[in-house]
Amino acid sequence: MITYKKSILLFLLYFSTLYGENKYPIILIHGFLGWGKDELGEINYWGGKNNIEQYLRDKGYEVYSVSLGPISSSYDCAVETFYQVKGGQLDYGQAHAEKYRILQQPKGVNYTGLYPKWNEDNPVHLLGYSFGGMTTRMLLYLLTHSMAKDSTGLPDESLLLGDELPGWVASITTMSSPHNGSTLSNIVVNLVPFTDNLLPLADLISSKYYDFNLKHWNISKKKSESISNYISRYINHPAWNTKNSVAWDSSVQGAMALNDKLTIDPNVYYFSYSTVASVLDTATGYYKPADHLNLANYPLGWVIGRTKVDMGNGKETDESWFKNDGTVNTISMPRPFTGKNGPEPLKTFSDTEPIEKGIWNFMGEYELDHKSFLGFFVDDEKQIKEMMERFESQARILYSLP
Repeated sequence: MITYKKSILLFLLYFSTLYGENKYPIILIHGFLGWGKDELGEINYWGGKNNIEQYLRDKGYEVYSVSLGPISSSYDCAVETFYQVKGGQLDYGQAHAEKYRILQQPKGVNYTGLYPKWNEDNPVHLLGYSFGGMTTRMLLYLLTHSMAKDSTGLPDESLLLGDELPGWVASITTMSSPHNGSTLSNIVVNLVPFTDNLLPLADLISSKYYDFNLKHWNISKKKSESISNYISRYINHPAWNTKNSVAWDSSVQGAMALNDKLTIDPNVYYFSYSTVASVLDTATGYYKPADHLNLANYPLGWVIGRTKVDMGNGKETDESWFKNDGTVNTISMPRPFTGKNGPEPLKTFSDTEPIEKGIWNFMGEYELDHKSFLGFFVDDEKQIKEMMERFESQARILYSLP
């Protein structure tokens, strides 16, 4: 009976690619140190030597990818995603700009829009990888909440922040995302002080080949600015000491603060994927790198697999956080569970049961490291095919939703 039901559902999912319940665009949102299609030459963020975005398009799906600040906060990345998709002058909001001393509307940053008709009648599916998953949740929050522009309580004057825009997001899919933070972020800062504030240094090496998208921080030297004035401004720039960055948002404490407000929306479908590239060492209780972990991530996987960090609430992470994919703790990926709201609802996805809104549909744990899930350092044709089919399967599910 189960096999029969699976066959029926698989047929319906396949049929939905031709006559689906919806044809909403899928927006691909990269994570930490990610890049856009026009950067890094022939290397694709989505696929490495392969091209997941084009593959899905060739299969009949409407897909777009954004190019965000690779070390920017979930808030800044969410705002950038909105304007790149919808179009218009980039606007971070008055209150946010004043709080972090950034440019509210960076000059010349105006987008035509990947999908200008985006609204409640034409929603989108958001798919975020790694830190991009945090960005998807932040964007949904900004869309569904009105933000005050200042102490008067008056709403911000931008479209994204001034109005409540429910119904603009049909679904959220996160893959290998640190919903509860990655202990690696805490570990690196503890071992190498000041690595949580590298925005000014990143601005120095930003280029068209790899753009850190930090124009709103106004760090670069102005044409009319003297060298001495620039050096003085650079040394004293607020970006050196800010929580408006990926370093804070991806830490265990920062993610917990986000989880306090980025609560699950009962009107949106949620999906999550996990990855693992470590194995339990029964002699020590630690997790050690698995054979399939890329050598470049071996030291990271090793230290994550044996290190506890302060959670900022009088507690520290326990042994359940040791399991990892070489970058992110596997326990952090299925759903948010830290913060004052506690664990969000989750169930394991079943192709024999209806898909519910307002609950994390867990799509499974894959024995892949943080990079190979996206196709990096993967040359095996079978693995490449499995990767493409994995993304196509998720796209098919998204198009089958009512």
